[in-house]
Amino acid sequence: MNWRLPTPAFLVALATAFSLLGDQALYAVLPVIHTDLGLSALQVGLLLSVNRWIRLLTNEFAHRLAARHAHAYLLPGALLLGAVTTGLYAMSSAFTVLLLARMLWGLAWSFIRHVGVGAVMHSVPVHEAGRAMGFYNGVSRGGSVAGLLGGALIVDGVGYHAAMLILAGISLLGVPLAFKAFAGSSSPAMAAHPVGVARWPLLLLGCSMGAVGPGFVMSTLGASIATYLDAGPEADSWIPAASLTGAVLATRYLLDSVAASWLGGLFDRLGFGRATTIFLGLGVVVLGVAALQPALSIFIASIVLFFVTTTALHAGVAGSASKLGSGAFARYATANDLGAALGPLLAWIMIEQIADPFAALTVGAAVSLATIVAVVADRMRV
Repeated sequence: MNWRLPTPAFLVALATAFSLLGDQALYAVLPVIHTDLGLSALQVGLLLSVNRWIRLLTNEFAHRLAARHAHAYLLPGALLLGAVTTGLYAMSSAFTVLLLARMLWGLAWSFIRHVGVGAVMHSVPVHEAGRAMGFYNGVSRGGSVAGLLGGALIVDGVGYHAAMLILAGISLLGVPLAFKAFAGSSSPAMAAHPVGVARWPLLLLGCSMGAVGPGFVMSTLGASIATYLDAGPEADSWIPAASLTGAVLATRYLLDSVAASWLGGLFDRLGFGRATTIFLGLGVVVLGVAALQPALSIFIASIVLFFVTTTALHAGVAGSASKLGSGAFARYATANDLGAALGPLLAWIMIEQIADPFAALTVGAAVSLATIVAVVADRMRV
């Protein structure tokens, strides 16, 4: 029997997908074309992380406001603000304009994510939390696939500014979907599960996952691929670096679309401790291979396998946090954002200093390994 989200939660997930187009396109194109836009490596790191720094402040604000006000108004407003930020990307490539836009996007995403997760967890029983989060991620991250792959192709085809304007217009389609999802509802969807406390291993996992995935791996992938295409044996490749980067990054969220629900269910069956150890351990191995700068095909295969592990972890760990209630999830999300804010910034500082994007992968593998040790040690004390 096929399992699916209730219709309102599905519509929220679809609206979320539209909101992600501009943000995800930046991850594919900025590491490749930043010099053409007049941006330094350090500025790229700041732009790819500042939206997470802002969320360290806005996540709790979104949690508190969503508990008192109707989601039927909060979500459409946040989606509209998100589309506006993509429009700002189109208006100017000046660092100050982009920095402001990224900060506004961080504010918008705090509300989009919090209301989206609340809608999902309100509609399913607690024992299906991992599968439900996987299904929600699968639908919403379709926007990431479109932004990373389609956005990069549009940039290669019509240029950066025109591409961002197109993506901003498409993002507006999420606003009416949000109104329809909450039609007839005048109160916020309250958490369906007991409120609890997010223990430190859960917060550590969130921080580590944010630092390694979006930070050390995804934010530097374009620079790694450009290294192959600019100087390696693949230098004569007919595939532009931005398009190839977008295609590889898109597999992360394509996996969400086709496998997150199953992997989230597997996480539920294996249990929190065993599942996190297995998937983090596999991530350490494949990142270690990628950091050795093997042939491009092996490098890409290693990164895709790493994305399999992150798909499972994001569904399972987020589901575990959401079982504890809205406040606990907000703290987990903030920990994840802290890692995702630090990761790109530190990775691009490394690139600016030593001009080697593969070193960031080594650091990412080390962080994951340290997280395994900490989580296992905590379980041994219980």
